[in-house]
Amino acid sequence: MNDQQILIRKNSQTSTLGGAAACRSDAQADWTGLRIVSYRQPAVMTDRHIVGRHPVLTLLSEGQMQSHMRVGLHEVHNQVQANDLMLYSGGKEIAYAHWQADKAVLISVELDPARLHMLDPDDARFTERALTGQPRFADNELATLMRTLWQEGQAGGPQGRLFADSLCLGLAVHVYRRFGQLDPERCDTRGRLNSSQLRRIDDYITQHLDQSIGLADLAQEVGLSRFHFTRVFSNTLGHSPYQHVIRKRLERAYQLLVGSEMSVADVALSAGFSSQAHFSTLCRRELGATPRTLREQR
Repeated sequence: MNDQQILIRKNSQTSTLGGAAACRSDAQADWTGLRIVSYRQPAVMTDRHIVGRHPVLTLLSEGQMQSHMRVGLHEVHNQVQANDLMLYSGGKEIAYAHWQADKAVLISVELDPARLHMLDPDDARFTERALTGQPRFADNELATLMRTLWQEGQAGGPQGRLFADSLCLGLAVHVYRRFGQLDPERCDTRGRLNSSQLRRIDDYITQHLDQSIGLADLAQEVGLSRFHFTRVFSNTLGHSPYQHVIRKRLERAYQLLVGSEMSVADVALSAGFSSQAHFSTLCRRELGATPRTLREQR
């Protein structure tokens, strides 16, 4: 028996099994593929006859907890520490589950195959495989992805749809590669985009810089699945689609800063940044100066 924390649906609302009031990110209305919630585990909790339809990945972000579960004839005892992960494979009834928690805060991602198909409709890799449940495992990269996705949602999605799309796809691929027998051979590491495809992508970005740009928008320009597009784009240019779009936005913003009298706030919006604060943060990080400093240097 390899199952642990479960996410279930009640009255058409996403909720967590064994958790206090779950908090879902409002920014996810613009995301596809994944639902993510965070909740604090009660000190003592018991549930019976639990069924989760879909796989659920859970990160213990703070504290520690113990669990005792019964599925059929199988008894499972588990001790979970902060930064440990748990994967419930979905579709199995847990007859009995008892938790004891010490200041435990968890983040759970529901891996609904239908929503994963929305994440990349041109690729069946997520719908044709079952995941193997894991009661407890360590994976720092996966834990970081989950925390980053949650924080981005809690902040209202300031880095945009492309950033969230890339995080969701990266998380799903990582899980299915490790626990769903996703063949690494299908993950093309040699493909490249040609010059014509790169021009089409850059033309699209330039024409839509003041708008929300998603992974699907760019992949569609060159007729590739989102997963394959992400791989070959990085192979070609050495950086991700998200990083490429950010560079284009910063180039546009710099041109407006030095070539117009637009306010910094208007420059930020015209270049597609979610806010002046987001623009200023990226300016300092990528260009080493604030927008005001850049304007004064013209």
